[in-house]
Amino acid sequence: MANIIIIDDEMHCVNVLKNLITKVHPDYKIAGTFCNSIQGLEYLQAYTPDLLFLDIEMPNLNGFALLDKILPIDFDIIFTTAYDQYAIRAFQYSAINYLLKPITEKSIVQALSNWEKRRKKTYPEQWELLRHNLKGTVKDLSKIALPTGAGYHIVEIKDIVRCESDNNYTNFFFDDGNKLLICRTLKEIEEMLQDYGFLRVHQSHLINPQFVKGILKRDGGTVMMKDDREIPVSRQKRNEINGILESMLRFK
Repeated sequence: MANIIIIDDEMHCVNVLKNLITKVHPDYKIAGTFCNSIQGLEYLQAYTPDLLFLDIEMPNLNGFALLDKILPIDFDIIFTTAYDQYAIRAFQYSAINYLLKPITEKSIVQALSNWEKRRKKTYPEQWELLRHNLKGTVKDLSKIALPTGAGYHIVEIKDIVRCESDNNYTNFFFDDGNKLLICRTLKEIEEMLQDYGFLRVHQSHLINPQFVKGILKRDGGTVMMKDDREIPVSRQKRNEINGILESMLRFK
């Protein structure tokens, strides 16, 4: 059971969301729908839902300005947006839920499934990171929000040495020697970091090539990282990965 609020200035988007949510989760209650962000704000100041579907670009009061008026927030949010792929990456790096328009039944099912697995309120640091990322360019996406059991850690991407799979979790290892376990799969992390040169060298390992100290030929091939951990390279990727790393190491 969940109480849901929808705020979107486009009536057809509200209706699509309402109908799809009711179809895929008839046990969920649509407690209110608003095409006027001011009216939506007044409702949220009096009542607390479990989940808010919120459009960002709205007249009078956009999604971010609305949220600023009700901080701290004690409910979960899924942003609905028509932004392009770059902006979607900004949402991913901020660890904030989003739903890309046009909304489909498949995307609703996925969004609600993700929410059910990870019910957790959003922290002010995530808002600031998302705002920063949406204002910048791809080159400005230098930080990432990592969800943990206690909340979120915002870290510099350049400080990540390597990531190691732990079933449905991932261990992050940093340049300062710290370690962090987050509730994301290694596949999800790989998709987020591949534009920054990170390499999936093994089913269980994702590395930052900038921290590779050397390549070892024994045991079928491994790479030595700055933290002195030897990381195996899978047989399928050995030639490709070694070629990339040897090319980089020549100029270190």
